[in-house]
Amino acid sequence: MIPFRRRRAAPSGFTLVEILLALAVVGLLAALVLPGINSVLRTIDNQSPEQILWDTVIAARERALTSNHEVWLRFDREKKALTWDDGTETRATPWPAETKLEFLQPKEGATVLIGGRLVETREIPAVRFFPDGTCDRFRAQLRTGSGAAWIIAVDPWTCAPMIAPEVRP
Repeated sequence: MIPFRRRRAAPSGFTLVEILLALAVVGLLAALVLPGINSVLRTIDNQSPEQILWDTVIAARERALTSNHEVWLRFDREKKALTWDDGTETRATPWPAETKLEFLQPKEGATVLIGGRLVETREIPAVRFFPDGTCDRFRAQLRTGSGAAWIIAVDPWTCAPMIAPEVRP
């Protein structure tokens, strides 16, 4: 007579190798998706118009440095977007609808009194960023709603905002 052998039941649960493989796949997917989520969260974040301007200026300058091409930064009034273009790639950043933006010539003093407010008149259509990290001299005029406009002068060597001297009576 042959002895009766019991069959072993199939093991339940996961092996260590299966668990480690699943963790590796989850980690890989997280590494691929995280930068995309970060950029989406940045666009969803309600940034100030000034911050949007500086983020776009920095991106245009970095593109000029890395691509070794001139980059043009423009404000598209119809699309309400800041757009930079280097001839091969174009990027647009949405602009708040209630805020006006104008790029002005670097020289101050070209103002006209309209409706009881001083308004700059020497607007330029675009600003260039060069491969050496410099940019055209320009000023940015921002106006939110019917509020007063504020002007930010830009340093052409660093493409950063220039700090206005303190005015004392």
